[in-house]
Amino acid sequence: MKSLYLAFHVYLAFATKSFQKRMQYRVANLAGLTTNFFFLLVQIFVYTAFYAARTGPLPLNLDEIITYFVLCQVFFMLMPFWGTRSEVTAAIKSGDVVLQLTKPVDFQSYWFADECGRAYYYLLMRGLPTFLISILFFEVAIPQQPTVLMAFAISMTLSIFMSAAITITIFSTGFWTLDTSGISGMSYAIITLFSGMLVPIVLWPEWLAHVARWLPFEGLIDVPFSIYLGKITGISAWIAISKQMAWTLFFLGLGRFLLTRGFSRLVIQGG
Repeated sequence: MKSLYLAFHVYLAFATKSFQKRMQYRVANLAGLTTNFFFLLVQIFVYTAFYAARTGPLPLNLDEIITYFVLCQVFFMLMPFWGTRSEVTAAIKSGDVVLQLTKPVDFQSYWFADECGRAYYYLLMRGLPTFLISILFFEVAIPQQPTVLMAFAISMTLSIFMSAAITITIFSTGFWTLDTSGISGMSYAIITLFSGMLVPIVLWPEWLAHVARWLPFEGLIDVPFSIYLGKITGISAWIAISKQMAWTLFFLGLGRFLLTRGFSRLVIQGG
């Protein structure tokens, strides 16, 4: 029990360091916040025009669509769209990653803590301001039921954990490719589409939505936001959360497998 307590504090310290490291780039964060809000305006204008031209009822009304895309921008930087971690791939390519093996910490847990620290920073410093600004200008829905808020909090936490696990899995492929730009770009396109980041899955054609339901990526965006909007409720919400948990464990296991195999084939030249 004491060892678990100490390990928790060690990785919490790594997460804190990750947060503090990003606090140095306040101007960059302000620029990013401006960019987030600009793209939010673009999405809102596009969907406002789309809804004005609709010929029949849709599963989400305009206020719900606006809320959905506000949440997309709030949590955008927490998603696994940044699979290319240059410091990791550079360390793998140069062999400096071997220094990680000399440290009395688990490599995967270290990077998982780092990803969680990064997520907390962007949630607090970019996501929260985006949400507060949005509710001043738009009709953003806020759930009134505590059970909905609790289910959303659990689902969104699992989404962040899954994002970290996917990111680690992506840069773990650097042991074979030495450059994760290709797989990162490919995963960006797939995740952006099938997570519901561009278009809520409920608005998709039935056959394509069915495909998305079998993939893990709806658990990153569409599932937690649908819970927030009250479109997934009751036992269905907890089934969706259970699927998120299962996929998170899957990517953690896959990342562990790739790292273990990657370290076993790592060859370092020199003394």
